Amino acid sequence: MKNGTAYAARMKKAFAKQKQLVGAVELPVSDDPIRRLAIGVLGVLNGDEFAERLVSKLTANVVSWNEVRVSNATELQRAAGDSVESHAPYYRCLIRALQSVFDHENVMSLDRLKSMGRRDAKACLEKLDAVDEYVVASILLWSLGGHAIPVCDRLLDSLRAAGLVHPDATRAEVQAFLERHVPATEAKLFCVAMRSFSPPQKATTKKGAKTARKRTDSSAAKNIRTD
Repeated sequence: MKNGTAYAARMKKAFAKQKQLVGAVELPVSDDPIRRLAIGVLGVLNGDEFAERLVSKLTANVVSWNEVRVSNATELQRAAGDSVESHAPYYRCLIRALQSVFDHENVMSLDRLKSMGRRDAKACLEKLDAVDEYVVASILLWSLGGHAIPVCDRLLDSLRAAGLVHPDATRAEVQAFLERHVPATEAKLFCVAMRSFSPPQKATTKKGAKTARKRTDSSAAKNIRTD
């Protein structure tokens, strides 16, 4: 990533401040890789916490992951209690990803990855259909104990807005950058602490506020009817 050294220094300070803000946190325990795959696919927009609620409700209303695999997106979205129409493509991606797991493994499981080296496990995950770098990193970190840092769209936007990463950096570039500068021992803590991160608000100067009020008053005056 361009200007990586400068961004690394800023990120270090922001992470240290965020750790102070959140205080002591309880890190999630190791998760089943298939469940984590589902969380990754459904959480790429808004992160793990959002997706974990959906997946928990989804799995409470289906018999098995095989049932999820052979269902359609509308059925899954209804089972998850998700009424947001624009989320439908992510449920279709989940079906494709689970079908790809079944095609590669001949079973609805990714447990075989637990006995593999992290590099080989990552290579296997990257071959799956509808699985992107966010899902791969999520499984590596939360299921296989690897050094990875998944970055959802919401966090990516916040990091860009805060000037902690290059504005043109892709998700893959940002994840790789973070994995270079956040040690493996703090990767999980980083992900949990940064869930609530938001870019600092820019202070408005008195002059700027006064100018804004004048513009607002002027606009309001123009909209007053005189008839």
